[in-house]
Amino acid sequence: MTKKVNSWRCTLNERLKILKLLEDGKINSDEAARLLEALSQSETKHRKGQHRMWASIETIPEVIATAISTSFKHSVSKESLQFPRKKKIEFKGISGDLTITGDTKDTIEIEKEGFAKIQEIDDVLGIKAISGDIKIRTPRTTDFMIKGISGDLEITHLDGKIEIASVSGSIIGKELSGSFIGNFVSGDVDLDYQKVDNIKIKSKTSDITLRLDKKVEAGIEAETKDGEITCEFELKEEEKKGNWLKGVINKPKAKIEIKNEHGDISIKTRR
Repeated sequence: MTKKVNSWRCTLNERLKILKLLEDGKINSDEAARLLEALSQSETKHRKGQHRMWASIETIPEVIATAISTSFKHSVSKESLQFPRKKKIEFKGISGDLTITGDTKDTIEIEKEGFAKIQEIDDVLGIKAISGDIKIRTPRTTDFMIKGISGDLEITHLDGKIEIASVSGSIIGKELSGSFIGNFVSGDVDLDYQKVDNIKIKSKTSDITLRLDKKVEAGIEAETKDGEITCEFELKEEEKKGNWLKGVINKPKAKIEIKNEHGDISIKTRR
């Protein structure tokens, strides 16, 4: 039993080291996922015939999150915080859901349940969360940079620039305007845009739905290696070959690029 416990601790420590590299920005989410998957495969080889706790990359973030949350659950407390308006919010999280709502107020309001370090540096508000759900209410024009391991994300009423790198969890965006850059490993993506500057999405395993206003002006290029592409718009200069689609919605003012390895891509009109 002692050998099994020590092996589990060693594996957990290795995974936490990988997460620390991601948090420090030394590797990106895609690289973290590959390292975690390699670690999982290595352990599986040594544990043939035994219960495969770490057998799937999709379960790794949840297992780590559960271990961390269980270790600290007796110390977790809810907290409400307020900060002055910032140009940008940078969020890094290991586990827990994140809800972001744009508002007309001139302050940033945060409700957190769990462990999170929040720091103000000039015109940037930095949030590093280990576990627990977080809700942020912020001015609509706030820019966001979000890096997450495990947890769902919902964003509503934002007009700023959004950058997201996520390993696991669904991404839902409602009534958005501005630009979006997303790099995902797994988890479905559903974005609703009223106005578009530029959108660039790259995913390993996701079903991606993009809902656009009929008046949006953008050139679009979508590609999936293993999935289907559907588009409700009548594209100008349309080109389609297999799982690749290119064309223009009204005018080529903005640029939309979507690349998906495994999963469908749906371009729909906003209802």
